[in-house]
Amino acid sequence: MSDWKSLIDAAMTAETSSNIEAHTLYGQATASALVDIQGLMFDLEAAQMMETLYGALIAYSQQVMTRMKAEDPEIGGADHAFRAGQAYGVSCVLNHMVDQLVDTSGATALAAYDDFSDSLHEEIIVQARAAGLTIELLGAKGELLD
Repeated sequence: MSDWKSLIDAAMTAETSSNIEAHTLYGQATASALVDIQGLMFDLEAAQMMETLYGALIAYSQQVMTRMKAEDPEIGGADHAFRAGQAYGVSCVLNHMVDQLVDTSGATALAAYDDFSDSLHEEIIVQARAAGLTIELLGAKGELLD
């Protein structure tokens, strides 16, 4: 697999001529970067760093959801749709990318975070559907939802 940085550079260049090629290259860059990260997971410090990043993303997603609740936006309104979409985006990063990592050091709580982020993602999907977002929604494990 190629270097993810080179793939991103190539994808950015490809965007000017072919969105399809750029899309493919960005996907390859994602896969390459995840392989690199997984290779580092045997290292306790690297695993702890990923655990910290995971925690930050969960906290941010929850911050967005609690802001939505505090603002009490009307379901179906622009504010509600914006917050639901914002939370869904962060949750997708957790559930469709970071969840692919396995803590080979066994010293972090990534598995527990995975379970928590799955339940959080399902809660966000309820809000996204209520907002009437017209996007293809993916469940916590990456399957298309009807």
